[in-house]
Amino acid sequence: MRQLIRNILNKVGYDIVKVNVHSADKAHKIRKVKVGNYIVDMPGNNMQISNYKYEPEANSQLGRLSACIAKKYPSLSVIDIGANVGDTIAIIKTAIELPVIGIEGDDIAYRFLEKNTAQFTDITLIKTFLGEKKETMNVSLEKSGWNTTIVPTEESGHTVTLKTLDQVLEEQQLLSRTLKLLKIDTEGFDTIIIRGSQGLLEQQKPVVYFEYNRSNMDAIKEDGLATLFSLEKYGYRSVIFFDNKGRYILQADINNHELITQLHNYSDEHKSGIAYYDICLFHETDSDLAQQFIEQEVNRN
Repeated sequence: MRQLIRNILNKVGYDIVKVNVHSADKAHKIRKVKVGNYIVDMPGNNMQISNYKYEPEANSQLGRLSACIAKKYPSLSVIDIGANVGDTIAIIKTAIELPVIGIEGDDIAYRFLEKNTAQFTDITLIKTFLGEKKETMNVSLEKSGWNTTIVPTEESGHTVTLKTLDQVLEEQQLLSRTLKLLKIDTEGFDTIIIRGSQGLLEQQKPVVYFEYNRSNMDAIKEDGLATLFSLEKYGYRSVIFFDNKGRYILQADINNHELITQLHNYSDEHKSGIAYYDICLFHETDSDLAQQFIEQEVNRN
């Protein structure tokens, strides 16, 4: 009967979609989720369960980006900050076999990350939270275990120690690698982490792919726009915007502040059709790569 009703609704342009309710009581239930060519375990309250079920191509642009960069830099290693349970690593490994450095600070997510990445080769896992400088701060950890969001607070709560990406790469003796793709997805901390990656940006000039979530940044009073514009001084030129469904929107020069500011103002998880962006930045020395990647994504639209 349900299928009959669904078929009738399909004829007039409607469908019935069951979404995952991300309640705390589902956290102990483990779900097996197909991500790219792999099966990944996720806690039952992880929003990505529904995302990959109903949008199986979700985040696939990150895999295509990795493969594109590897054509120019075949010894590429990918840095995945906010690796969560390893779903983005599965996406990269589906597209191309590359070494990946996965960095995750959340206790629960890291346990899943260790388990899920056991099926891959050339994986380096690091458990830490990252920031702009090395410091210890009081925070509240929201959505812990599935989409951890760090919110600094004056009140007593969780105490976390932050390190910079530059410090971690030096400590782990990873700076000799070809680190040409830096992916960050840390729920508002993305541009803060970028500011702690100055050495990497200056020395290796990686492609930078990060989530630009205005709502999350506003919640912690982070001026992400200023950090984005500041990357011009490191030689970054091409800024590519994807919507929160992973669909290519447009490319802009980083000095086009008016256009980029308008895009910043438009995104809003409550009022807009675009809740947040994924932004991809190319250094001017990789303008050829930028053009190849743009053409590839435009042809998919």
